[in-house]
Amino acid sequence: MHVPTLLMMHGMTGTASMMHDFAERILPDGWTLLVPEGRYPHPRRGYSWWRYENWNAPPAGRKGLTRLELMDVDASLAQLEQEVAHHAPAGPLVVGGFSMGGAMAQEMLQLSLAERIIGVIALGTRLVRPMELRVRLEGLEPKHLFWMHGTRDVRVPIEDGWAVAHLFEAAGWALELIEHEKGHMIPTEHHDAVREWLQAIELDWHGRLQRK
Repeated sequence: MHVPTLLMMHGMTGTASMMHDFAERILPDGWTLLVPEGRYPHPRRGYSWWRYENWNAPPAGRKGLTRLELMDVDASLAQLEQEVAHHAPAGPLVVGGFSMGGAMAQEMLQLSLAERIIGVIALGTRLVRPMELRVRLEGLEPKHLFWMHGTRDVRVPIEDGWAVAHLFEAAGWALELIEHEKGHMIPTEHHDAVREWLQAIELDWHGRLQRK
């Protein structure tokens, strides 16, 4: 039996090493861990999963991506698909990330490997292509979403975050929701909750296998 794989993605200006410590803390025993690096260097520091045509625009004011920005998203998706195929070619997947990385985790449901995804972790993030994702979710078996967002987030307003939760809820997914009172961050006091959620959905996956 193949072990589950957790794939976690950093946010804009982040790096794989910055995400790795958090990912290690939440990783259940026996799981495979993948922490990829964003495809595009950010002009200030770190990396991103797509390049904004205007890096200086206020983050909270960005409501949609341009055609060129979406082309970058698709290029990053192709890179992620190859990484999974090389390092975790079989078994269940949980994909997640913070901010821009959380948006990419949702976008991975558009890939052919979506049937392997048993859970999505969306931390301080927003939707990229809501209409397309809504249609895609209609064709997938409902799974599990872990959602967390801060009420004081000025980079990704919590209203944008709730739009993620509501879309998955409408598709019948099981939701674990944490609304904290901090800003654009992953509070340490909630790290254990993510790990416990991962352990719970692993048990659910094993139960589904036994019933088949």
